[in-house]
Amino acid sequence: MRTVLLWDYEMASEKDSLEGMQPNRRLALAVAAIDWTLETMGPIETDEVRTYLEEGMRAARAAVQNGSSKVELTEETLDQYESVDEVADEPGTSHMLSALLACCDIPEQLGAEELYGVLSFCYEGSLDREDVPEWSSEAERENARCLEVIAFQKDLISRMAA
Repeated sequence: MRTVLLWDYEMASEKDSLEGMQPNRRLALAVAAIDWTLETMGPIETDEVRTYLEEGMRAARAAVQNGSSKVELTEETLDQYESVDEVADEPGTSHMLSALLACCDIPEQLGAEELYGVLSFCYEGSLDREDVPEWSSEAERENARCLEVIAFQKDLISRMAA
């Protein structure tokens, strides 16, 4: 059973805003959230993971620039996912790989549920990176990074949904 996080309580009310967005706007929001999370979570030391995320995010930014509603990664890149995820032992990195894959591993376009998942992966990756001893709403409320991620995501949704 999945632990209910502070994020779940805080972000539940944002689901309707995600539903009302155009698919290409949802992808732009997802890519912006992943980018910001990666930039603010500190350096990723594992070369394979860092390189995979850098290449994937280049493709993601290009997809946004082209007005796409999903990220197209090469078959070779998609095939490498599992082996890269296996070496993603650094806190938060597996979550970020999952966030990127969620933008790619979809039939036609990034839906609201998938976007909600991407935002959750970003939060969980940040939470994992913070090494919060106990994942609970109380502990998360006391962690500045957790509050920062939630505030950023809410602000991003507000700006992108407008």
